[in-house]
Amino acid sequence: MEKNVGGLDQGIRITLGPALVVAAIASMGGERRLGPALTAAAFAVGAMLTVTGLTQTCPANSAMGRNTYGQSEDLGDAAREVREKALQ
Repeated sequence: MEKNVGGLDQGIRITLGPALVVAAIASMGGERRLGPALTAAAFAVGAMLTVTGLTQTCPANSAMGRNTYGQSEDLGDAAREVREKALQ
């Protein structure tokens, strides 16, 4: 599959995805109770966002004809720095 996730789109995915996974794990561990359906949804969406951000491919983007890959030149210096740190 061709890469179609990049730039700010990728940065959001690799930031929000793990945060949702951590929230779901905290809910399973009893730290915060979100309910079983919301916990499962947070985990699934978080995992999906993380994987699509790291692999830079998203089937939903392909289906919609959306391609943000190669737009990292549009990022500001601070956003580019966050993106690089997240990819390490």
